[in-house]
Amino acid sequence: MSKGFVTLGINTEKDMIRYSYGLALSIKASDPSAEICLIVDHGKADLVPSKYFHAFDYISELPFGNTAYKDGFHGMNLWQLIHATPFDETIYVDYDTLFNSVNIELLWDQMSTTNGFAVSTLARTFRNTVVNYNKYFDIELHYNLPTNFNNLIYFNRSSPLAIEWFKMADPVFQNWRDVYSKLLNDKKPLSFNKNVLANIVTHLLDVNNEITVNLNNLYDLDLRSQWLWNEDIPVNWTEMLNYWYTDDMKLIIENHSINTGIVHYRDKTFLTEEILDVVRAKINTNSR
Repeated sequence: MSKGFVTLGINTEKDMIRYSYGLALSIKASDPSAEICLIVDHGKADLVPSKYFHAFDYISELPFGNTAYKDGFHGMNLWQLIHATPFDETIYVDYDTLFNSVNIELLWDQMSTTNGFAVSTLARTFRNTVVNYNKYFDIELHYNLPTNFNNLIYFNRSSPLAIEWFKMADPVFQNWRDVYSKLLNDKKPLSFNKNVLANIVTHLLDVNNEITVNLNNLYDLDLRSQWLWNEDIPVNWTEMLNYWYTDDMKLIIENHSINTGIVHYRDKTFLTEEILDVVRAKINTNSR
């Protein structure tokens, strides 16, 4: 059976594919044999800049078009992944993520232990502590919803569980405002929230116990959940915290080091050309 990674690289006025490119390079740096598919708007595969081609093994299109074209929340297209992936087994990863020296074979082993669909119920801060669930999942905890991190999703496209999950995700994601109105009465996100909606899908299907795994090397740098003493925090963590990205792909934030792991960095200002050069150099070293 074929297996590989997919990520959404839907272009807007800014070059969003650049972040998918960085993700793909980092996966290749961890395992040069890993296969990666970039998923773009329907009819726009030919518009992907050729400078990115070498990072991807496949470029696929959203079969039903970009259903977020009016709102701009491209995570709305998550429900189409099972139709767009070229692989039998797939790990979807949010584009604003880097793999730092990850054991890819072990990751597949961990994610494929369920019945064909898996997400992690564990993520860590840059200090390597468990994230503050009360902050990260304030909506989910308020309504007793699952508390999973849906920035990395494993699925087997022939699995009845995976088929059922994405079938439910279709109306939930495309009609997210109605979902908020009907299910989230007195407290709701300010706008589209992919993670909350994915947890709602899992709740509606009542499959949380069947799909969760604990990834000890998944890091999420959402500032709200990092146990920071200062409540007056900026949107971008790079404005508040000192950081370095070393030549051996270690991410150092303040006095804490992420030596190996899947880092959902979120802050788009983080991915500089200097960091991309580090990852490119790692790939070149591995290929010698």
